This record gives sequence, C-alpha cells and structure tokens, in this order.
Amino acid sequence: MNLNTSSNGTGDTQRLKSASLDVKQVLKNETELDITADLRKKLHRAKKEKLEITTKHNAELASYESQIAKLRSEVEKGEALRQSLEYDLAVARKEAGLGRRAAEQRLAEAHRIQEKLCAQNSELQAKTNETEKAFQTSQQKWKEECRRFEHDLEERDNMIQNCNREYDLLMKEKSRLEKTLQEVLEKHQQEKNEMESHIRETALEDFRLQEEQWEAERRELQFIVQEQDTAVQNMHKKVEKLETEHMDCSDLLRRQTSELEFSTQREERLRKEFEATTLRVRKLEENIEAERAAHLESKFNSEIIQLRIRDLEGALQVEKASQAEAVADLEIIRNEFKEVESAYEREKHNAQESFAKLNLLEREYFSKNKKLNEEIEEQKKVIIDLSKRLQYNEKSCSELQEELVMAKKHQAFLVETCENNVKELESILDSFTVSGQWTSGIHKDKDKPPSFSVVLETLRRTLTDYQNKLEDASNELNSMNDAKEKACNELDSTKQKIDSHTKNIKELQDKLADVNKELSHLRTKCADREALISTLKVELQNVLHCWEKEKAQAAQSESELQKLSQAFHKDAEEKLTFLHTLYQHLIAGCVLIKQPEGMLDKFSWCELCAVLQENVDALIADLNRANEKINHLEYICKNKSDTMRELQQTQEDTFTKVAEQIKAQESCWHKQKKELELQYSELLLEVQKRAQKFQEIAEKNMEKLNHIEKSHEQLVLENSHFKKLLSQTQREQMSLLAACALMAGALYPLYSRSCALSTQRDFLQEQVNTFELFKLEVRTLAQALSTVEEKKQEEAKMKKKTFKGLIRVFRKGVIAILAANRLKILGQSCASLFTWMESFKEGIGMLVCTGEPKDKHKFPKHQKEQLRCLQALSWLTSSDLLAAIISSMAELQDVIGKTDPNSRICGHLLIGAAKNSFAKLMDKISLVMECIPLHSSRSITYVEKDSLVQRLAHGLHKVNTLALKYGLRGHVPIMKSTASLQKQIFGFTQRLHAAEVERRSLRLEVTEFKRSVNEMKKELDKAQGLQMQLNEFKQSKLITHEKFESACEELNNALLREQQAQMLLNEQAQQLQELNYRLELHSSEEADKNQTLGEAVKSLSEAKMELRRKDQSLRQLNRHLTQLEQDKRRLEENIHDAESALRMAAKDKECVANHMRAVENTLHKVRDEISLSWSAASRNDFTLQLPKLHLETFAMEGLKGGPEVVACQGGMLYCYLR
Repeated sequence: MNLNTSSNGTGDTQRLKSASLDVKQVLKNETELDITADLRKKLHRAKKEKLEITTKHNAELASYESQIAKLRSEVEKGEALRQSLEYDLAVARKEAGLGRRAAEQRLAEAHRIQEKLCAQNSELQAKTNETEKAFQTSQQKWKEECRRFEHDLEERDNMIQNCNREYDLLMKEKSRLEKTLQEVLEKHQQEKNEMESHIRETALEDFRLQEEQWEAERRELQFIVQEQDTAVQNMHKKVEKLETEHMDCSDLLRRQTSELEFSTQREERLRKEFEATTLRVRKLEENIEAERAAHLESKFNSEIIQLRIRDLEGALQVEKASQAEAVADLEIIRNEFKEVESAYEREKHNAQESFAKLNLLEREYFSKNKKLNEEIEEQKKVIIDLSKRLQYNEKSCSELQEELVMAKKHQAFLVETCENNVKELESILDSFTVSGQWTSGIHKDKDKPPSFSVVLETLRRTLTDYQNKLEDASNELNSMNDAKEKACNELDSTKQKIDSHTKNIKELQDKLADVNKELSHLRTKCADREALISTLKVELQNVLHCWEKEKAQAAQSESELQKLSQAFHKDAEEKLTFLHTLYQHLIAGCVLIKQPEGMLDKFSWCELCAVLQENVDALIADLNRANEKINHLEYICKNKSDTMRELQQTQEDTFTKVAEQIKAQESCWHKQKKELELQYSELLLEVQKRAQKFQEIAEKNMEKLNHIEKSHEQLVLENSHFKKLLSQTQREQMSLLAACALMAGALYPLYSRSCALSTQRDFLQEQVNTFELFKLEVRTLAQALSTVEEKKQEEAKMKKKTFKGLIRVFRKGVIAILAANRLKILGQSCASLFTWMESFKEGIGMLVCTGEPKDKHKFPKHQKEQLRCLQALSWLTSSDLLAAIISSMAELQDVIGKTDPNSRICGHLLIGAAKNSFAKLMDKISLVMECIPLHSSRSITYVEKDSLVQRLAHGLHKVNTLALKYGLRGHVPIMKSTASLQKQIFGFTQRLHAAEVERRSLRLEVTEFKRSVNEMKKELDKAQGLQMQLNEFKQSKLITHEKFESACEELNNALLREQQAQMLLNEQAQQLQELNYRLELHSSEEADKNQTLGEAVKSLSEAKMELRRKDQSLRQLNRHLTQLEQDKRRLEENIHDAESALRMAAKDKECVANHMRAVENTLHKVRDEISLSWSAASRNDFTLQLPKLHLETFAMEGLKGGPEVVACQGGMLYCYLR
C-alpha cells in the first residue's frame, strides 16, 4: 500500500509539474502573440505611411520629370532648328561651290567634246567626199562596161546575120545541085546522094552546135543582165538608205543647234539671276553695315539696346527670308545646271549614236565597194570568156567557110566528071551496042547481077527518104529562124532595160550632186556655229571671272556674318550666366531648376554655389575697398569741383546736342514701327483669308473623305467577292490545266500514230495505183499486139452473145443509194465542229466534235447553220463539262497540293491519282459525248452475216462466174493477158530472127555491087586526074565571084560598124550636155531651198523662244501651286497631330483613372482580407495573402499609357514590390 501511495504521489507531482509548465508555456505564447500582433500592426501602419509617402513622392517626381522633359524637348527643338539651319546654310554653300565647279568642269568638257565633234565632222566630210569620188568612178567604169557589152552584142548580131546569109546561100546552092543531080545517070546518083547527105548532116550538126552555143551564150548574157539589174536595184536601195541617213543626220544637227540656242538662253538667264543675287548680296552687306552701326550705338543705353534687339530680330527675319530666297534661287540654279547636264548628256549620247552610225555607214560602204569591185571583176572575167568564145566561134565559122568552099569545089569537080562520063558512056553505047548486049548476056550467065528494076526501086526509096529528111530539115530551119527572132526580141528587151538602168544611174548621180550641195551648206552652217561657240566661250570666261570675284565677296560677307553671330552668342551667353547666378541667389536651391547648357553642364549645383559665394565675398571686399577709396577721393573731388563745374557746362551742351540727335532717331524709328505694323497687319489679313480658304478646303476634303470611305466599303465588299471568285477560278484553272496536260499526253501519241498510218496508207495507195497502171498497160499491150483473127473472133462472139449488163447497172444504182443513205445518216449523227489540217501534211487531219446531240433533219438549212453555231457555243461554254472536269480532277489536285518534290513515295501517289482522275474524266466525257460512237463503222460488214453488203458481194461473185463461163467479160483477167503477151513476144522473136537472116543476105549482095562500083571508079580516076589539072590551070588565072562578094560584104560590115560607133559618140556627147544643164538647174534650185530653209529655221527658233517663255511661266505657276499644296498638307498634318495628341491625352487620362480605380479596388480587397483575418476565431490560422495577378496586370497595362502613366504605374509597382 505504501508503495502504491508513494507511486501515486510521485505521479501527481509529475502531473502538477507538467501542468505548471504547460501554463507557463501558454502564458509565454500569449505574450508572444500579443507582442507579434502589436509588431504587425506597427509594421502595417509603417507600410501604409511609406506607401502614402512614396505615392506623393512619385507623383511629384512624375510631374517634375514631365516638366523637365517638356523643357528639354523645347530646348532640343530650338537647338535642332538652329543646327539644321546652320547645316542647311553650310550645305547650300558647299553645293553652290560644287555646282559652280561642276558647271565650270562641264563647260570645259563641253568645249572639248565640241572640238572633238568638229574634228570628227571634218573627218566624216572628207570620208563622204572620198566615197562620192569612188562612187563616181565606179559609175563611169560601169557605163564603159555597159557600152562594151552593147558593142559586143551588136557584133554578135552581125555575126548571126552573116551566118544566116551564108546559110541562105548554101540552101540556094543545094537547090542548084539537086537540079543538076537529077540529070545525072542512075548509077552516079547514089554516090552524089551520099555526098549530099553527108554534107547536109555535117552542116546541120555544125549549125546545131553553133545554135546551142549561141543559146548558151544568150542565157549567160540574160543571167549577167539579171545580175546587173539586181546590183542596180541594190544600189538604188543603198542610195535611198544613205539619203534617209543623211536626212537623219541633218535633223540631228538641227536639234543640236536648237539645243545650243536653248543653252545660250539659259546662260543669259543665269547671268540675270546672278546679277540679281549680287544685288541681293550687296543689300545684305548694307544691312549688315547698318546693323553694325546700330550695334555700336546700342552700347550707350540699355533701352536703345532693347529696341535695337527688336530691330535686329526683324532684320534677322528679313535676312532669313532673303536667305530662304537665296536658297530657293540656288535650288533653281541647281535644277538648271542639272537640266544643262542632262542636255549635255543627251548631246553626248546623240553624238555617240551619230558616230556609231557613221562607223556603220563606213563599214557598209567599204563592204559594198568590195562587193561592187568583186562583181566588176566577175563581169570582166565573164566578158573575157565571152570574147574568147566569140573568137573561137569566129575561127570555127572561118573554118566552116573554108570547108564549104572546098566542098563547092569538090561538087563542081564531080559535076564535070559526071558530064564527061555521060558523054563517054553515050559515045560508047553508040559505038558498041552489040558488044554491050553480049557482055550483058555474059554477065547474066556468069555473075547474075541484080536487075535494073530492083536498083531503080531502091533508088526511088532512097530519094523519097532524102526528100522527107529535106522537109524535116526545112522545118527545123524554120523553127531555128523563129528561135532566132525570139532571141533578137529578147536582145531588144535587154537593150531597153540597159537604157532604163542608165537613166536610173543618171538620176542617182543627180541626187548625189544634190546631197553634196547640202553637205557644203551644212559645212558652212557648222563653221558659223563654231564661230558662235568661240564667242560664247569668251563670254563664259568673263562670266566665270565675275563669278569668282562675287564668290570672294560672298565669302568675306559670310566671314563677317560669322563674326557678328559669334559676338552676339557671346553676349547672350554672358547675359544668361548673369541671370542664372541672380536666379540662384534669389531662390537658393529651394526648387529643382533646369540644368544650364554649355560650360555650366560641367559643374554641379554645390560647386556653382561655392564659386558664386566666393565671388560675392570678393565683391563685398572690393566694395569695402571702394568705399575707402571713395572717402579718399571725395576729398580730392572737393578740390576739383571748380574744374568739374566748367566741364559740366561743356558736357551739358554736348548732351543737348546728343538728345536732339536721339529725338530725331526716335522719330525715324517710330515711322519705321508704323510701317512695320501696317505690313504685319496686311500679312495678318492675308493669313486670315488663307485660313478661311483652307477651312473651306478642309470641309470639302472632309466631304471627299466621307465619300471615299463609302466607296472604300463598297470596294471592300467587291474585293471579298472577287477573292472568292479568284479562289474558285484558281481551282478551276488548276483542274483544267491538269486535265489538259493528261489529254495532251493522250492525244499527241494518237496523233503521231495517225500520221504514221496516213503516210503508210499513202505509200500503199501509190503502190496500188502503180499496180493498176501496170495492169492497164499490160492489157493495152495485149490488145494492141493481139492478131487480127483473134479480134474478129471476139467480135463474132460479142455479136452472137451480147452480155446482159442490166444486172450490173442495177447493182450500181443500189450501191449509190446505199452510199447516199449512209452519208445522210452520218451527216445527221455527225457532231463535228471542224477538221484540223497541218499545212505541210496535206492528208493528215483531226476531227474536232461537239458533245451534244443534234436534230438537223427537223429544221431547214439556214436554221441548221444557226443551230450548229449555237450548239458549238454551248459546247465550248458548257458548265456540265467544266463540272465533270473539276470533279474528276479533285483527287489529283489534293495529291498535288500534298506532294513534296524530294520524296519518292509522292511520285507513285501522284501517278496513281493521275490514272484514277483520267479514268474518271474519260467516263464522264463518254457520258457527255453520247452522240459520237467510239468504234468505227468498218466492223459492221464483218459482224453481220446476212447483211446487205455481203449479199451484194455474193451476187457480184455469181455474175462474174457466169460471165466467165459464157466468155462475156468486161475486163480480161491479168493472167490471160500476160499469157497472150508471152505468145506475141515469142512470135516477134521468130520474126526478128527471119529478118536478120534476110538482112545478112542483102549485105552480101551490097558488097558484090560495091566491088563492081570500085572497078568503075578505078577506070574513072584517070580521067578525073586530067580534068583536075585543067581546072587548076583555069583557077590559077581567074578569081571566083564568091570570093569577091565575100570581100565586099566584109568591107560593108566594117563601114557600118564605124558609122554606129560615130552615132554612139554623138549620142553620148548630147547626153553629157543635158546632164551639165540639169546640174546647173539643180544647183540654182538648191540655193533657193537653202534660203527658204534658213528663213524656216529662224522662224522655228523664234517660235521655240516663245514656247520656252510660256513653259517658264507655266513652271512658275506649277511651283506656286506646289507650294500652296505643301502648305495645305502641312496644315492638315498639324491638325492630325493635334487631334492625335488630344486623343493620346484622353487615353492617358483614362488609363490613369483606370489604374487608380484598380489600385483602390486592390486596397479594399486587402483591407477586407485583413479584417476577416482579425475576426477569425483561431489567431494561429491568420496569414496575410497579397494578390499576385494584379501586379502582372499592372505591368501589362503599363505599356499602354504615355510617360506620365508609365511613371505613375512604375511608382505603384515599386511600392507593391517593396
């Protein structure tokens, strides 16, 4: 029990101790909580006070910073204006100096370029003279060659005439020989006929060769004449081109002269403006001197200084206005210099172009000269070849004449021998008749010579053949005469062409003379212009000297102005420092002031105050010293008062004089003030009027703006509508492009295959045609070579059994009706628009069809044409077709939009999509174009067994078999005709074999006859030798009549040639006289033209001057208008700026108000939370939670306001963050 009690007592004590500890801890915790609560309250109060202080401080700082920013902005604006003005002045001076230097350099360059152009002009003139000389020489050479050519043609004509005469003589001699040959015996007729035929053949062959040569020569001559015609035409074209280029050059020279005149006028204007600027500068110098005097006088009194400052401000404004005017004048001068530069560059460019054109002309001239020389050399070569051919022909003609003479001699010898032989034969027959019979009987028995009747028949046949040949030769001679007449006519036409060409060349020479005269006139003009340019150079040098002098004076005036401005700035700075020190002494740092500028920026406020205090102490010490000195000096002054009184009297007199002078100056200043006030009042009235005008314009512009806004809204609606349409059209365009690409890829290979098939069809058709022609030729040969008996048998068969052709007639009618019906059905079911045919492939064409059904059989012809046009239009603009294409191409468009060109899988997808879309498109096109069948109608005959075509073919086969049975056929088969041809050819070969055997036997007989003839010839050779000796003896003593006639003809021809040459010389002399007379007339006409041109140029220059004056007035008016528009724009901009500033201020106010409201709301929320925390039951749960999102919202909203709003928000945020 004791143990239990002791244990219970220890437990109670422990419990009591623990309870006491708990109570103590609770008390400590309560005291700590009270202390923490008090501390928290104090902290909250301190934070509130800090917030209020910081808000006030931030507001004051924001206001002061805004004031400082405004003042700084104003100061910076003033400084910027001053610096901009100074920079503009410096830039204007520099630009003026650079412009003057550039103008001087440009003038120097213009002089240099002008000298170069003059040199080039002289060189070009020399080149033109050289070209004219070369052209004249080439023309003379060409004329000489033409004359030579005409002379050669005349000689050839004479040769042809002589040959024709000789040919006529030969024909006469031939007729004589034929008469004599008829009287000769039959035995000698064969030899004579052979000789005549040989002579005729040789003569005809020679004449044919000569005629062929002459025809070739005539063709060559025609070709040469054509080449000369083309050359002359080319020369005409080249001369026309040269004339056009010459006119262009003259126009360029006229333009350059007009531009030079315009430049001289501009120089005169610049001179006038320069004089005006010099007068203005002098006025400025006078004003500056007056300002100096005013400045010196202003030192006497401060009031006079203030008045003078006002006057100076007015003068400065006037000077600024004058400087602005000077700047405007400088800008005008710059613009004029720029215009001068542009004109100079244009002239330079024109000169370069003219130089390039002249170079091209020179090159063309040299190339043309080379071509002409080459052509002349070729013509010379041709003429040499022709002369050689003529010589060769003359030689051949002389040789032929000699051969003809020899032949005539041989013929005469044969005639004589024949006569002697006839006499001898008659005498022998008279004396030996019996022996002749005996010999003839012996010959009959032994050799059996051919009968006399057979020989006579052969002679008759040969004579008839020769008569036919003579007739053919006469016909050929007639044809040759006709060809000769044609050649003569052609030669006459060529002569006429040559005459026309000579006339054209003369006209060209006249034109060249005119051009040379124009060139001389232009040279004189250029010399006059060069003289004018030299005078202008001298004047420019004088102007440049004056410009430099005035430049130096302007530099001096500028330096003086700078000195005055520096002195004025120094005075202003001293005054500002003095005022600043006084302001500091008065206010003594109570208010934040603006920092001084210039040297004051280097010191702080403390340093400045210390320095000023030191200066004040020094001044006080100086004042004390001065007071001591004054006391000392008062003693001295008392002694000198007497002397001062006397001086005072003199000073009073001087002061009275000065006062009178000052009064006079004041009266003058009052007058000037009144004048200035009147001027300013007038200016104010003008400004008010302008303001009213601008207000009216602004109202009008507002109305316009309203109208424009309405139109803008309408345009926006239209734009949206057009965007939708554009997107639709783009989709349609893409789908149509894809469809066209696929259809083109499918169509072109089909077209190429059709082209190949058409070429194959043409080739096969040609082969079939050739085969049919071959068949026809074989049949015709078989019919022609068939014997007379076969023909008679066929005629008898045809008489016996006439072929009944009524079935075939009926069949033809049926086939025609079938073809007509098929054509009608095709025409009704045809939906073709047109067939396209290529120009170079005539047989290849493509049919273009429409896809809508047609019902033409219900309408007349004119309605059918209208319906066809309507159907074509509906097909070309069908919406169903477009919808089908777009729907079929949708899948492909989706794949195209998703494809990447680099990926490999996209290619397979694109090809698959293309295949699917093409299949869809073809299905839909097949639905649309139901009227056109896909398969051709050729397979109908093969499909239907019992068709009409097969029945007709079966009937034709039956009719042909029946005709073959009865032997009644319209056309013989080709195999039978070939068999008959083979038989006939075999018969012909047998006949030929027999004819050859007969020919050999006849040859043997002819050889025997020739042997007998040779024996007779040997007997006659002896008699011929004796007669030859007699004839030679006779010919040695006598001259033939033919030689005498030939010599007379040659002499007559020579006389005719000399007469023709004299006639040509006389004609040429007359032509030269006419040309000289024409040249004189052209020179007089050109002088009159030059006078009229000079007067026209003067009138044009005067008109140009008037136009330029009008242009200047228009430019001035345009400048005024532009200035007024600029003023208007400035006013509108100012109005817009003011409105925007007001809007920004209102926005800033709204932002500040919203910000303050948000701050108040947050404060109320914080207070509510604090109150709730105090009212909570458990104090341990109290924790102050400030809002987090409000700071972010404030930070985001702080970007919207102006600088004041930003400063306010920054302060508030800083306080919240603290």
